[in-house]
Amino acid sequence: MEASMEASQATTQMKFNCNQLPDLEGPMITTMVSCMGGEHRKLNDLNMQLAFAATRLVADPDAVAARRRALEAWEEIRHELRSHLQIEEELVFSWGEGHHAVPDSILETLKKEREEMRKLMAALHDFSSGGDREPQSAGDRAGFAQTLLALVVTLDTHVERYDAEVLPSILRALFHK
Repeated sequence: MEASMEASQATTQMKFNCNQLPDLEGPMITTMVSCMGGEHRKLNDLNMQLAFAATRLVADPDAVAARRRALEAWEEIRHELRSHLQIEEELVFSWGEGHHAVPDSILETLKKEREEMRKLMAALHDFSSGGDREPQSAGDRAGFAQTLLALVVTLDTHVERYDAEVLPSILRALFHK
């Protein structure tokens, strides 16, 4: 009990030095960039699975196994992509833009890619919003497959741009202050 009271008193007497907080910025941003790279590898794997499933579904929109695998792949990537885009928002559009780490032309391209991905994700949601979460008509199944392929291409381009241009730009800005 006495040790608990001493710890409580010590905690309430601590004062934070806000001048030291920027020292945490480098490791925090470096960690976020590293995590983004890891997430990109995971998204690439999921995107390849989605590409394979969508290609099979385009070839035969009525194939039950192809439709099931495409839906499974879409659900996996949908979950990962939503949280991934939120992290990108904080790293690139908050920190990166505020520190002029990423050229404006690239930021504009990224904004367009993100908007395209959101539109494709909304369309995929609409296609799969039936009671059993599967596109119902043959036209819906074909549209679903084509939209999956469009997402595959957009996501592939987006991840490639991040790995080749955006994340290195952020690291350069961080270490060349």
